[in-house]
Amino acid sequence: MFILKRGRYILLLMLVQSFEFIQTKQCNIPEDNEDIDWDNFPEAWYEVLHTFDPVMDKDVFGAKVHNFTKTSTGVNLIVTELHKNFPPQTFVVHDTRKKAGIYRLAQNDEPALEASQTLTPEGGRSGNAAKIDDALFSGDLLISSDEENYIIYAFCSYADEWVVWVFFPSMNPTIQQLTLMWNKLMEKGINVQLYLSESVKHSENFMGFNR
Repeated sequence: MFILKRGRYILLLMLVQSFEFIQTKQCNIPEDNEDIDWDNFPEAWYEVLHTFDPVMDKDVFGAKVHNFTKTSTGVNLIVTELHKNFPPQTFVVHDTRKKAGIYRLAQNDEPALEASQTLTPEGGRSGNAAKIDDALFSGDLLISSDEENYIIYAFCSYADEWVVWVFFPSMNPTIQQLTLMWNKLMEKGINVQLYLSESVKHSENFMGFNR
């Protein structure tokens, strides 16, 4: 069972906030990227950081991506998302590889993904979150990972702003893992402010999620 100690959370928060950044004014998916060996990919990753976009600011409180399966066209995976007042939402995502590090999501995955990511704590639907999902399905998705310490999902919103979701092998990433992730963002020219997932800040609400 996962229990995030108070001191550990404070340290993580201070570390995230300590990174200096210059907000990128234009969102451009880099051309030169690395391939990922999905055959040797870890079983599960947990969302720890995000750009506080309309999907992650209140609609989704935590996410787990798991069961990665390499296919002839790319990779399939299962996504489990946590919500405040509703049971976890689980759906399958099919990512089609365009070239190294660049993927497109299958259009038939959109209804299930949007049904989860636009769900609000009050039981309604977020139009702003739907716009983010529409941009995700309409453009390229950058997936960057060293296959051990972090996995970064990054794409451009319709407002030409970066949307970044960062996952780690646990909800307690080490300083080394955070530094490696941040260095990769800088290498890709992705300069954004990142925020802690609610599942990290309020781990008492998500017991048993990190297993």
